[in-house]
Amino acid sequence: MSAAARPPRLNVRPSGDRLFSAWAKAAAGAAFFLLFAGGMVTSTGSGLAVPDWPLSFGTLNPPMIGGVFYEHGHRLFAGGVALLTLALVVLARRPGVPPPARTAASLAAAGILLQALLGGLTVLFKLPPAVSISHACLGQGVFCVLFACAVLAVPGTVFGPGYSRVFRFAALGFAAAYLQLALGALARHTGQGLNWHVLWALSVLVLGALAAGTAWRACAWSLRGPALLLAAALPLQLGLGLFALRMRMDSTVILGFREAALWRTAHLSGGALVLASFLLLALKSRRTAEAL
Repeated sequence: MSAAARPPRLNVRPSGDRLFSAWAKAAAGAAFFLLFAGGMVTSTGSGLAVPDWPLSFGTLNPPMIGGVFYEHGHRLFAGGVALLTLALVVLARRPGVPPPARTAASLAAAGILLQALLGGLTVLFKLPPAVSISHACLGQGVFCVLFACAVLAVPGTVFGPGYSRVFRFAALGFAAAYLQLALGALARHTGQGLNWHVLWALSVLVLGALAAGTAWRACAWSLRGPALLLAAALPLQLGLGLFALRMRMDSTVILGFREAALWRTAHLSGGALVLASFLLLALKSRRTAEAL
């Protein structure tokens, strides 16, 4: 993109609320950790370690031993993220909060309530694959909405057409990465679709390279950071995926139960990082003005 074609730097009045922005970042960070905690439940086979819901063995404080540690711990942390998100909706009513961030906060609150319901159904109906996969995919979606809320809450930024080519590649990459996560959830919960999950990774890598390369050539400082993050997240996730595949296919790879669960869950978390990287680049590419 030539200098003449770059989005202008305008004198715009900064708008935003620092408390809301900080709270949104904390909620997004907590949601990312919640994905890791949920992944550990699946990786350790602890989904039915607690057979009832919403309580755990009829109490809020069961013995945290064995799979109960992962399942009940996941529930407790999910409750904390839900409270953070509901508080975010309340803070969104403050006058300095940008309207897109306010909308994102409301969507996140609705999503996390639905996510809690799906989590309960997975237990009550003994881990039906359709519900478990939906629960996994919606969890990634809630994280993305909270992440977007944190980005949109930054004061002084106006969004518009921006860098359209970068946005197209980043948006396509985001969609491809989300489908890749869904295929991964299918493989984790049913043992099917692994070949599609492996093959589809190529499309994510290609779109990631195009998005990061186009963003870097745009010569916009606001895009350099997201482009570098995406360029780092993709090979990291590829390495984690290859190792997870080797653990699954190669019987000579011997790890302890907990270590193997950590590696598999790290791969899931890496997918969320790739998803967030595409989303950040897509949102940043829509920037048309920044306060001086």
